[in-house]
Amino acid sequence: MSTNTMNIVAVTTSLSEDSTTLKLTNRILGQTASAGESVGIDVTTDVINVRSLATALTDMTLTGFRSEALEQAFATIAAADAIVTVAPVYKAAPVGLHALFWQLVDDRALSRKPVLIASTGGTARHSLAGDAVLRPMLSYLKGIVVPTTVFAATDDWGTVEGGRALTARIRQAGEELVSLTAAIIGAGNDDLAEVADPDSHAGAGAGATRGTSSANRGIVDEFDPANVTPFAQLLEG
Repeated sequence: MSTNTMNIVAVTTSLSEDSTTLKLTNRILGQTASAGESVGIDVTTDVINVRSLATALTDMTLTGFRSEALEQAFATIAAADAIVTVAPVYKAAPVGLHALFWQLVDDRALSRKPVLIASTGGTARHSLAGDAVLRPMLSYLKGIVVPTTVFAATDDWGTVEGGRALTARIRQAGEELVSLTAAIIGAGNDDLAEVADPDSHAGAGAGATRGTSSANRGIVDEFDPANVTPFAQLLEG
């Protein structure tokens, strides 16, 4: 049965009231809502801040019992159509509290649910940390992780070039999440394919390439060799 609503839940570990992790979470949710609206889908969003569950997670680890707040959080995950997971990176790994939440959730909680991985950190040297740690865990939980992950370094918030690149990554990942979720739950209209690739229906010629399509949308193609930062340069900070 077709539906025109979609519920996306963000699980974020914001360690302060106004952290970049929370800012990134809100920007991603805003982009998914815009992507859904463009194809006639009403996207509702909810945010679970793991920070508020720190004591409950520790108690469950030690005793095996879930608090009422933790039960409600897990139920919210189970009822969601898609998940966004956002965590700060410390010492080359997502903060342990965030990983603990996913380690304690039911094994099949993410079954058939698209998941978008995002993380924040001080430098681009941590850009693969969230993906390397969380993608296997979320796949074990039967989640369907979208190809594009979003990482926001300090420079992405403080420079024009960094801000544009971050916006492009958020847009691409958000569109992938909405497109995949809509395909699974049967939402949206006939223009759904344009969420993932709007240029595919905009008169692009048969010889158009993936790189050309991405360039027309202002999205940086991470697989284009010209856009790959040399590892030695990353080490320089």
